[in-house]
This record gives sequence, structure tokens and C-alpha cells, in this order.
Amino acid sequence: MKCPYCREATTEVYNTRSTKYGTQIWRRRKCTSCHESFTTYEAVDLGFLKIIKKTGKKQRYSRAKLYSGIYGAFLSIPAKETTVDAVTDTIEAKILDARQTEMSSADVARIVLTTLKHFNTSAFVRYLAYQTDLQNDAQLKQELKKYQ
Repeated sequence: MKCPYCREATTEVYNTRSTKYGTQIWRRRKCTSCHESFTTYEAVDLGFLKIIKKTGKKQRYSRAKLYSGIYGAFLSIPAKETTVDAVTDTIEAKILDARQTEMSSADVARIVLTTLKHFNTSAFVRYLAYQTDLQNDAQLKQELKKYQ
């Protein structure tokens, strides 16, 4: 890890903690050259995960796509970014728990919906409406029954 101050390549870790629902590691580092301290966060790279779209096309997993989809479900929540970050971290932990290298976009949507259902009901309903092409109230009721 290079020091952000002097760009020297040798640093020492002097404090480490698990954060973000166990999905990240927080480390406090000190440069051995200029003696400045700085913080780093380490997270698992889910780039190994391939998402299979409805068309059958495979795409590399993208946290940004997941985050933006969840972000849209939360309209006027105070501290929206912090909340969406926490929900995204929780969903990524559940994706990791599945221990799969390929996952359908429908499976990811189910994980998101299950998480949102227990987290925020209005965000759950908005995400559900966005993910499924609902034509009428009966279809909405049918979809809601899947998550009871």
C-alpha cells in the first residue's frame, strides 16, 4: 500500500477492525518513511460474480448498478446515502453467503426485495414495482404474496 502523502510503498498496519456488517475491514496505517497515518478500507471484490440477465447474457456484477437501483427505491429518507450504503452492504453479504459464481438477475432481485421488506416497506414496494412490469393492481397483489 503506497502512502498517500509521500508515495512510499512501505507502510505498517497498527489497527484493524471489521466494519460494515462484516463486509469490510478498516485498517489504520502508518508510513515508515514520513510517519503520517491514514485509513484504508478493504472489501471483497465481487467481480468474480457473473449476473445472468433475462436475455441469457452474462454481465460482471456491478455494485454501482445495485446501489443505484436501491437508491431509486428510497425517495425521501433522511440520510439516504448512509441508509442505501448499509442496505447495499447487507445485500452483498447475502450474495456472498450464496457462494455462487453465477446468479440470475431475478435471484439478485429476490435478495434485494427480501432485504428491503424487512428494512423499509415503502422502498420494498417501489423496488418491486420497478423490477416487475406491473399492469394492474391484481398483478401487484400477486407479486406481494410471494414475499409474505
